[in-house]
Amino acid sequence: MKNDDFKAIPKIISLVPSATEILFFLGLESHLIGVTENCSYPDQAKIKGKVGTFGYPQLSKILALRPDLVLADGALHRNLISKLKLNQINVLEAIPLKIDDIFVLMSRLGQICQKDMTVQPLIGILKDRVDKLSSDTIIRRPRVFRLMSTNPYVTPGVKSFQYDALRLAGAQLMEFQTNDPYVPVSWNQIEEFDPEVILFCGVDKGQLLPPKCKGCDAKDPLCHRTVEEFITEDWGNITAVRQNHIYPISCDCLCRPGPRLIAGMEKLHKLFESIR
Repeated sequence: MKNDDFKAIPKIISLVPSATEILFFLGLESHLIGVTENCSYPDQAKIKGKVGTFGYPQLSKILALRPDLVLADGALHRNLISKLKLNQINVLEAIPLKIDDIFVLMSRLGQICQKDMTVQPLIGILKDRVDKLSSDTIIRRPRVFRLMSTNPYVTPGVKSFQYDALRLAGAQLMEFQTNDPYVPVSWNQIEEFDPEVILFCGVDKGQLLPPKCKGCDAKDPLCHRTVEEFITEDWGNITAVRQNHIYPISCDCLCRPGPRLIAGMEKLHKLFESIR
């Protein structure tokens, strides 16, 4: 896919919430003709035409809008991507594996929309903030465990942007032999790692529950659970539990590889600095 494959004003559909955020951040939202029900930020994204949910975008609605480019998740949307290509629609995979990949995606979108000179200063600001995190050395990196699921226990692997974000923010993370982006781990692995900080998808006790994501059919989603619901007596000897260093984090902070992820990394960096 080359830049000259597109018109002066390419029409874009984003199936990925973070990619939608990126387009708005870069000032390229005028190219955006369709999004998913899960593209909820910024507020202006909510009034764009809908083509289904992130998990289940609808081919017929996409084709009806006649886009020049669809931004998709290469894994989740694999079958849909094949059908889009059969219909001669360009697809750009928009799920970064590293923090640097976010900036590559931003630059690519700026080139496609012929706004490269406009977007580069914005990208530069975010890069500088990440560089500052990398140069601001934490005296001692705390052992951090990011809990994404409890049955089984799942945590980000080395080929995920979350792993890279936590590392750059100053966390000491589990080491893995696999390159999978998300890794199931055993209780023995957690016990051996003995995290000093646990980050989980959830809420503090008594906190207002966030709305369920569109398309979520889980009766008890992890993002609605409190620490008391999954930290049992078995966790009593874990350092993070003994020292009460267990923190709920929202999707806005760490789950979406877009501009707000950098703010989330800065917030976590301050947290990790405070752990002694």
